[in-house]
Amino acid sequence: MSNVDERINVNDHEDEILAEYPIYLTNELSKYLYLFQYPMRSTPFTGRTGPTAARLKPHAKMVEVDLPLDTRSAYYSTERGEDFAMGLNDKTIKTAYDRRMEEHEEELSGYYNKASKKKEEELLDKMTLTSTSVPSQTKYAIGVIRDKELHLTPINTVVQLRPGFKYIDKIDEKWKAANKRIQDVEKQEEKKKVTEPGQAQAVQVSVKNAERAGNVRKNQFSLAVKNADEEDWQPIVYYDEYSLQAEKVSEKLYAAKKEELVCITNNEEYLTQLSFGAQTR
Repeated sequence: MSNVDERINVNDHEDEILAEYPIYLTNELSKYLYLFQYPMRSTPFTGRTGPTAARLKPHAKMVEVDLPLDTRSAYYSTERGEDFAMGLNDKTIKTAYDRRMEEHEEELSGYYNKASKKKEEELLDKMTLTSTSVPSQTKYAIGVIRDKELHLTPINTVVQLRPGFKYIDKIDEKWKAANKRIQDVEKQEEKKKVTEPGQAQAVQVSVKNAERAGNVRKNQFSLAVKNADEEDWQPIVYYDEYSLQAEKVSEKLYAAKKEELVCITNNEEYLTQLSFGAQTR
């Protein structure tokens, strides 16, 4: 007997079967189950660091989760927190022209007091995790054991959650809008200047092909991405695993009907299907 055969026999002898459980499959929660992966996080959530809000696009299978930030931490920069907080609201960025106009209106009304004006700044107090769909390379299932029975529910949706930076994009849009308002005011002031009679005015003619450019941009996005952008976010309530709501839903992970499965393939067909599945992956 070869050394390989001896090692196989030894492993078979040591690897004894401790228990045999019947397996039951249930699909009651299958289409609602999401497997969340956190590539950027190494510690589990706690009661103080867990999600405070969540949103879902069920058709696009997209998820957003809000996590609280400790603004009192020694590692938190209040200055940067004030800057980034501009991306959390719909307030416009005030330009010098805006502030001058406000002060002028308040002076006319008699309510302006420069010393009494107090600057109240908001802080970036949350971090939003956004989902990225993970291509299906294998099959996942959630398994629970009760009364020496293993109940499996297939998981069809797997997403990875990473920090999103939409607030930075929003701040950039606000600055662009503020700069546009400055340019508009400057143009209005230039128009007020009296031009000399008979002075030739330069006229710029530009041909815009917005329709063609728009069609090119649209062709760059797939229909799935387009539908995802058009779908509205639906707010959902987050419950941790120890809540009564989670305990109630978890009961649906157990198969209500325990019917014996009937195999519709022989051994050769089964091995062929396994081999074909491995090749496609």
